[in-house]
Amino acid sequence: MTDFYGTSYKKNMRILIDMWKKTGEPMICPQCGGSMTIVQIEPVQDIENAYVPYRTVVECNSCSFKVEAESFTILGSIKDFDAEHVEIGSWSPSGSRVLSKYKHILSYDLLKELKKTGELVEFLIVDKQVVQVIG
Repeated sequence: MTDFYGTSYKKNMRILIDMWKKTGEPMICPQCGGSMTIVQIEPVQDIENAYVPYRTVVECNSCSFKVEAESFTILGSIKDFDAEHVEIGSWSPSGSRVLSKYKHILSYDLLKELKKTGELVEFLIVDKQVVQVIG
């Protein structure tokens, strides 16, 4: 198993980002080319987070490749963004209004359109970085 938080953290984050960026396509193992499965395990205690992150394992169905991360989704809208960060307006599980700021890998055009329309979408957050818009 690859230790996600060890010395190869940036390499593993890049692998996860590359897999998630391919919207609508199955995730492919970077080691053997097999298909990948995402499994959310137990919730992670994080008192600074208004949401419940889960320990998430992304593993290959054909070989021993596996990476771990923390992930969760937020239903919200874009309030502001720049090249590195996005600010998302949403609601906490208790119903209170929350404004959250995360690093992101989303395209400028997508962020611009989402901010312009104010559309509510679901954001996938992996290790405190927005990696994909789900809906």
